[in-house]
Amino acid sequence: MLNFIIMQHLLKKWLGAGKRAPIEEKGPPAGEAALELISIHIPKTAGTSFRNTLRGVYGEQSVVRLDIGLVRQEVRVEEELYNQPFLPAHARVIHGHFSYPLLLKNFQVPEGIPVITWLRDPVERVISNYFYLARRLAEELQEERKGLNILKKMQRSLLEYANYEPSQNRMSKFLEGLKLEGLFFVGIQEDYSHSLERLAGLLEWRDFPVFHHNQTGSHDSLVSPQEREQIRAWNSQDVALYEKALEMVAKGKWAP
Repeated sequence: MLNFIIMQHLLKKWLGAGKRAPIEEKGPPAGEAALELISIHIPKTAGTSFRNTLRGVYGEQSVVRLDIGLVRQEVRVEEELYNQPFLPAHARVIHGHFSYPLLLKNFQVPEGIPVITWLRDPVERVISNYFYLARRLAEELQEERKGLNILKKMQRSLLEYANYEPSQNRMSKFLEGLKLEGLFFVGIQEDYSHSLERLAGLLEWRDFPVFHHNQTGSHDSLVSPQEREQIRAWNSQDVALYEKALEMVAKGKWAP
């Protein structure tokens, strides 16, 4: 029987339907924009909101969405397959789902470019990701309107999803090869506004728009304390990473 994880891949395929053929650029033209910032977006850590802020600061075309799957390692630019060994010439900022080793594996990236990311309470991140995917699957299937009952047969429970190894310690996986101490900035989603102000100070932004997208709301009544403890145990690496980041922020790290 198909399950929730397989449905995630189907959802990505459906959302990519109708896309153009892989992007092909003839080569990096002379006078290309110099890459200024690398933003690693860990899923469900305010990435869409932050991307729009970046575009408000650097310009719509200068902030390029880049995704490299941790498992399949497909490279996509603006959600379209991309097969070139160089980043788009107009990219001043790259932002998306990728790890730093996979970025270097696929592209030549100059040394010294600031790398930033956002972290979130690992338990809340897993829960949010689960309910976000469940909602998106329901929207795509539109079962009630079509008279179908596929989703109930395919969907895993929260704990079944959280027990799936690729769903665990995702923050640590995206930050593979990097040390917190070496990152130019780490934001905390639970303190989003203040974190954004700290980043603006570090990068000397004079003005920046603030957005709040893809908020899935509170699921406190839907998840028991026992379930939360189990998810926490399955994500011990991320818990340690997050708590270390909080401690570093409290001591003044990543402040202008």
